[in-house]
Amino acid sequence: MNITPEMKAQLEEQKKQCVFCKIIKGEIPPKKVYEDKVTMAMLDINPILKGHTIFLPKEHYPIMPYIPANEFKHFFGITAQLTTSIKKAMVTTGMNIFVANGGVAGQQAPHFLIHFLPREKGDGFFNFLFKKKHQTSEKSKSMIANNLPIMMKNHFGRNPANWHKGIGEIPNFLKSIKENSTIVYEDEKTLAVIDENCVAEGHIEIYSKEEEKYFEKLDIESASHLFYVASFAATAVFEGLGAHGTNIILKSGESDDNPEGKLCVHILPRKQDDNLKSINWQPKQPDYDLDSIASKIKDKTWNVKFEEKKESVKSEPKVQTPIAIQNATSINKTDSKTVKPKTAEEEIQRAIGRFQKIKK
Repeated sequence: MNITPEMKAQLEEQKKQCVFCKIIKGEIPPKKVYEDKVTMAMLDINPILKGHTIFLPKEHYPIMPYIPANEFKHFFGITAQLTTSIKKAMVTTGMNIFVANGGVAGQQAPHFLIHFLPREKGDGFFNFLFKKKHQTSEKSKSMIANNLPIMMKNHFGRNPANWHKGIGEIPNFLKSIKENSTIVYEDEKTLAVIDENCVAEGHIEIYSKEEEKYFEKLDIESASHLFYVASFAATAVFEGLGAHGTNIILKSGESDDNPEGKLCVHILPRKQDDNLKSINWQPKQPDYDLDSIASKIKDKTWNVKFEEKKESVKSEPKVQTPIAIQNATSINKTDSKTVKPKTAEEEIQRAIGRFQKIKK
């Protein structure tokens, strides 16, 4: 997105007070486990689980939509490799990646970051043991199924991918999910659906078509694309449903709340007095040596590297939408008002404006 001079001035003021910017500049020593020119990873000093790692861009971005496309791809592209490193170091079977957009969703710092939570059966962490007691209205489903493909079409228009020509094939492990859910977006790499039973109104589940269980098996392109879809899905529910924030929660591999080990990214709209506060956790003082844990993880991250494949791209990709309203050309809200499609910058600016008003 284009950041205006006024926004840049605000960010510069934020950076002066930002703890994580001070860590990145070397003013505060972290329990660092990985660093490259764009990103840094460190242990959370108040971990909820052993190996709990914070990963952030070095540049100061308060929320996800501020991150430029090239940095977004770099940042989320290497999350799969970092998952491998952390799991090997902690000898665990699963991984959660947790993103909080907005204070109501658990965002505590003005510097965007994500949490890696190594998981295994019997680890005692049940915050993501979801109870699907809600349903999403047909009106909301239609709104999301209209808006999300438009956002993704705009994305591919700005960032063409040579692999993208339509919706692709459905793998066997996703056939039952596709048949029994409402599809809100689909391409060659991902399937986004709303299940009949949800954690909250607008709860979206995003699956990889390339890998059934283990996020770390995805390459840079596929890992970053999975989070691109998640990011736009979060924007769609935030804007369309009038949410106050969103959580993006990736589950991968076996744990008590994911016994089958399925790879799935959950998009959860959050509101001030919702029933999802149990998702967030309280800081804990570790009863073990953090330096020892940091050393173990750092020993496994030496080969984490962002390398893009040298491939030609198609300049004007055609996008097929797998939904009943394929011919829709407008972005809708749940109040049934129809507006003209916006550029991604306009969509994001609008969402940021609402986010900032909520924070005030």
